[in-house]
Amino acid sequence: MEARSNSYWEMLINRSVQRFFLLFALHQRPMHGYELAHTIRDACGGCCEPTDAMIYPALREMVNGGYIDCRDEVVAGRTRKVCRLTEKGEEAYRAAATAWQHMLGPLNRAVDAALKPSRKPAMAAKCCTPAAKGDRK
Repeated sequence: MEARSNSYWEMLINRSVQRFFLLFALHQRPMHGYELAHTIRDACGGCCEPTDAMIYPALREMVNGGYIDCRDEVVAGRTRKVCRLTEKGEEAYRAAATAWQHMLGPLNRAVDAALKPSRKPAMAAKCCTPAAKGDRK
């Protein structure tokens, strides 16, 4: 995948955003994997579609790091692994929120600069207006 493609950047962004929203979801309350996927999708406004391939490796990594604790519980008659943030996980969530907060301003400015229409010289812009075309008659 090439850095010039949108899909490359979306993959990198989604991975980071989904992990942050995983912490956010578990900060709200304990959840099982299926519920986490829906909560993350909703929190992202639908821009990220978390898959099992994202959720479960991230959970495993965070369990191994001591950020999340998962236990078997009966939910709606089914045994599911319900996950909750540990104290260390709450600290990680606050640290991630602080990092994102510091990035939002610069990120917005960089995105705005990338998406602004290119500035054209004043003469080029003026020659393309309807009044300017009428002046040529």
